[in-house]
Amino acid sequence: MYYLNEITQLQELINKVSAERFELRKSNDLKVQEVFDRNFNYFKEFDIRVSGESAYFRAKNEEGELKEIFSIYFYQRYKEDTRLELSYYSTNTQSEFEVERLISLGKTARILRDNSEHILKEIADVRKSDLERETELYRIQDGYEKERRSYQNANDERRKTEIELSLRGDGVHFNRKVCIDFKYNYSANVRAIKLINVSKSGKTADVAFTYNEGEEFRYTENNCNVQRIIEQVMYLKNNIVQELLPA
Repeated sequence: MYYLNEITQLQELINKVSAERFELRKSNDLKVQEVFDRNFNYFKEFDIRVSGESAYFRAKNEEGELKEIFSIYFYQRYKEDTRLELSYYSTNTQSEFEVERLISLGKTARILRDNSEHILKEIADVRKSDLERETELYRIQDGYEKERRSYQNANDERRKTEIELSLRGDGVHFNRKVCIDFKYNYSANVRAIKLINVSKSGKTADVAFTYNEGEEFRYTENNCNVQRIIEQVMYLKNNIVQELLPA
């Protein structure tokens, strides 16, 4: 592959920045988690975990296993103010765990009713503390990804030219049978194809092909769209016998 070193180096940089962004988000989630612990978990009766814009409340059931009892979402809808939304399940079970869950649910709902505005401000302040760095990292990663795409596009254009030259020359051979759509109403599983009798405009050609490895090009489909054939071969580029492509 051309520009292999450049693409590899850029991918390593992208991975590095992406990992830093992940760690930054994880660190910020822990800061928001502290906000929820301060406001909802004074007596440490819950195990609260924050991920993104959701806080998950868990408690131990009768078997001593942690089980999610409800969650609070604090995402911002389009053209709406951010708000805290309590999400919970309902059940007819009257176990001690479920009774305690309902009691906790009522206490949490009361805190939300009385202190939502203050809690949301705390969350916003915490999110803002890492927002500048997150924005900077996103901009850096986006720049690397654009540069990588430019190299990849250059690779693809060069590979496309190589494939077209092969199709117009000795043909393209595949390492297994592949399906080629010659026309909207006709396709075949082939091992090799090539373009013959290309029109003056270069838009159409006859396609010669073989069904099996080592056969001569004795089967033909007339008046096929050249670009459509090239695009299909490009898609199948990993199945091309590479040593038969132009150097």
